[in-house]
Amino acid sequence: MSPQNNNGRSSLFGALFFPVLAVGVLIVIAMLVMSFSGNKRTAPSPNDNIRQLSSSTMDTLRQKYDKLGESIGNPDAPVTVREFGDYQCPACGAFEPTAERIRKEYVDSGKIRFIFFDFPLAMHQHAQAAAIAARCAARQDKFWPYHNRLYHSQSKWAESSDASSMFLDLGVETGLDTGKLKACMNDKTPLPTINQEHKAGQLVKLRATPTVLVGNTEFIGGPSYDKLKKAIDDALSAAGSNGTGSQQ
Repeated sequence: MSPQNNNGRSSLFGALFFPVLAVGVLIVIAMLVMSFSGNKRTAPSPNDNIRQLSSSTMDTLRQKYDKLGESIGNPDAPVTVREFGDYQCPACGAFEPTAERIRKEYVDSGKIRFIFFDFPLAMHQHAQAAAIAARCAARQDKFWPYHNRLYHSQSKWAESSDASSMFLDLGVETGLDTGKLKACMNDKTPLPTINQEHKAGQLVKLRATPTVLVGNTEFIGGPSYDKLKKAIDDALSAAGSNGTGSQQ
C-alpha cells in the first residue's frame, strides 16, 4: 500500500473521529445536566405539613374517639384543639410550653376545648409506661398536672433504666395516692384505651408526633405559638363571634 493512500486514510479518519468525539462529549454533558436537574431537591413549601381532614373523618373522630382522650374545657366550645403526643418524644416536649400557653389563654375563657390523645411510639422505651402513668393519674383527677410534669422532666426519666420509680416520684409531687398509682401502673389498667387512641391516630393518617388539629386543620409536627394562635382565631371567627357556629 502506498504512503499516499495511508495519508489519505489518516486524514479521513481524523476528519470523522474528532467531530464524532465532540458530539459524544456534548451528549454526556447533557445527560449529566439532566441527571443533576432531576435529582435536585426544591425547598419544601410552608404548607407541606398542613392539610384539611374530610368531614367524614372528623365525624368519626368526634363520635368514636374524642371520648377516649383526656379533655379540658367546655365540651360545647366553638373550637376543639386536638393533640396526638408521645411523652418521650423530644419534639412533643418542645411543643408542650406552646400547648400550655394555648390552654391557659383559650380554655379558661371557654373559647376552645383541648383534647390530648396518647400515641406512644414503639421506638421510645418508656413512652407507653408514661402514658399509662398519666392515665392512672387521671383516675385521681390529676391528669393535667401530671401530664405537665411528665413533659417538664422528660430529659430525666427518658434516660433512666427504671422510669417507673420516677413516675411514682412525680405522683408524690403531684399529690397523688402513690399506692393507687402504683397498683394502676402495674395492672396497666388504661392500656386498652391507649390502644384505641392509636386507631384514632391511624384515622387521621398520623405521620409524626406531635400532630395538632384545630378543627379539621391538621398540623403535622408542633406548630409555633403564632401559627397555632392564628389558626384558632381564624376558626373562632369562622364559628361566629357569638359561638353559634362550630369548628369542632
